[in-house]
Amino acid sequence: MTTHRPAHDLEDADLARRNVILHSLLLMVASALMLIAIGVFMVFSATAPSSISAVANDPTTQLFSVALRQSVFAVLGIVGAIVLAIVPFRFVKRFSPLLLFLGIFLQTLVLLQDGDGVAGNNNWLRIGGAAVQPSEFLKLALIIWLAMMLARLSLAEIQSYKTIIIPALGFGISIGVVVMGGDVGTGLVFVLIGGGMFWLSGMRARQLVPPAFLFGFAATILVVIRPSRLYRVGDYLANLFTLPGTITPTQSDYALFAFGSGGVTGAGIGAGKEKWRDLAEAHTDFIFAVIGEELGLIGVVTIILLFLALGWALLRIAMNHYDRYAQLLAVGAALWLCGQAFANMWVVAGLLPVFGVPLPFVSMGGSSMMATVWMLGVVAATAFDVPGVKESFTARRGLVRQARALIRRK
Repeated sequence: MTTHRPAHDLEDADLARRNVILHSLLLMVASALMLIAIGVFMVFSATAPSSISAVANDPTTQLFSVALRQSVFAVLGIVGAIVLAIVPFRFVKRFSPLLLFLGIFLQTLVLLQDGDGVAGNNNWLRIGGAAVQPSEFLKLALIIWLAMMLARLSLAEIQSYKTIIIPALGFGISIGVVVMGGDVGTGLVFVLIGGGMFWLSGMRARQLVPPAFLFGFAATILVVIRPSRLYRVGDYLANLFTLPGTITPTQSDYALFAFGSGGVTGAGIGAGKEKWRDLAEAHTDFIFAVIGEELGLIGVVTIILLFLALGWALLRIAMNHYDRYAQLLAVGAALWLCGQAFANMWVVAGLLPVFGVPLPFVSMGGSSMMATVWMLGVVAATAFDVPGVKESFTARRGLVRQARALIRRK
């Protein structure tokens, strides 16, 4: 077990590691909190049309009820992250197989429901009057479990197909139960997470070529067998190098109209027009377009920089942590949160075909909000395990108390 030494007893190398981890942890928390705050404000703005319309139809309806729920989910996410940060990370690691089993089990229950879901995507589990998206929590469980499984293997074992059968099987089953629900977009995020973690754990690039061909072939089949997916890909290829159409605009065209009308400084929060017109999913998958219209280029660049800062913080934790499991955990979190974020932004900007993935911390969705924030809580727990990090926070609280006592005496 790791024994923590007082900060003043740390050697120079340990002190440097502590400082990097500490600064990265603070950057991670600050970036996430800013993204959450921006997201909550923008959900209030993006849901204004539907909320006002609902009140007009039924005056007893609470105004901005959807956005208020998002605020509650944000608080629950932050509280849960604090709890996970306090719990020793080896405790979560010990129960990672159970977490993966529960994630797959809940996602399997989705497949047993009746109905076709939304646009053929039946990825929500209805519990009474509420709807939960188990795939978001399955991402969290998969990263925790896969980090544990890969951390147990040596480099030679990781580079052998025989010894990675179990991690690959768990990874494949997770993707399978998600794609069977019709959510190919989320399945692609799973591929990004798992493929990245296998590669960064030590697999050779040429070992990933056969699985890449397999996933590519499977993705092609899934696109071809459903007309709506084939239409999206065909529309993307046909309009990739053309200006947005004004006669029969697509979803991506409306998003580009929003960016264009926003200019540099934006129209102001609440003053966007496209969300009132034909910009579908303005509060979920296409909220980045609402940000572009209402906060302008400044808002867009701010979101991009915050995700870059978050990714940089997670990678710095991975590069400087002493524990291999913690390293892979931070890498998995970066692949999920930042990879999905930039995938979402590229879709909204028309650089990728439309596939439904939310913008982490920002898009409306309780499951997404809680799962993503909890992911950072698990990473924070590994950072607190580095000698001197937790003591630094304790020392800072002591200085604050001393300063307050001094002020009171004066």
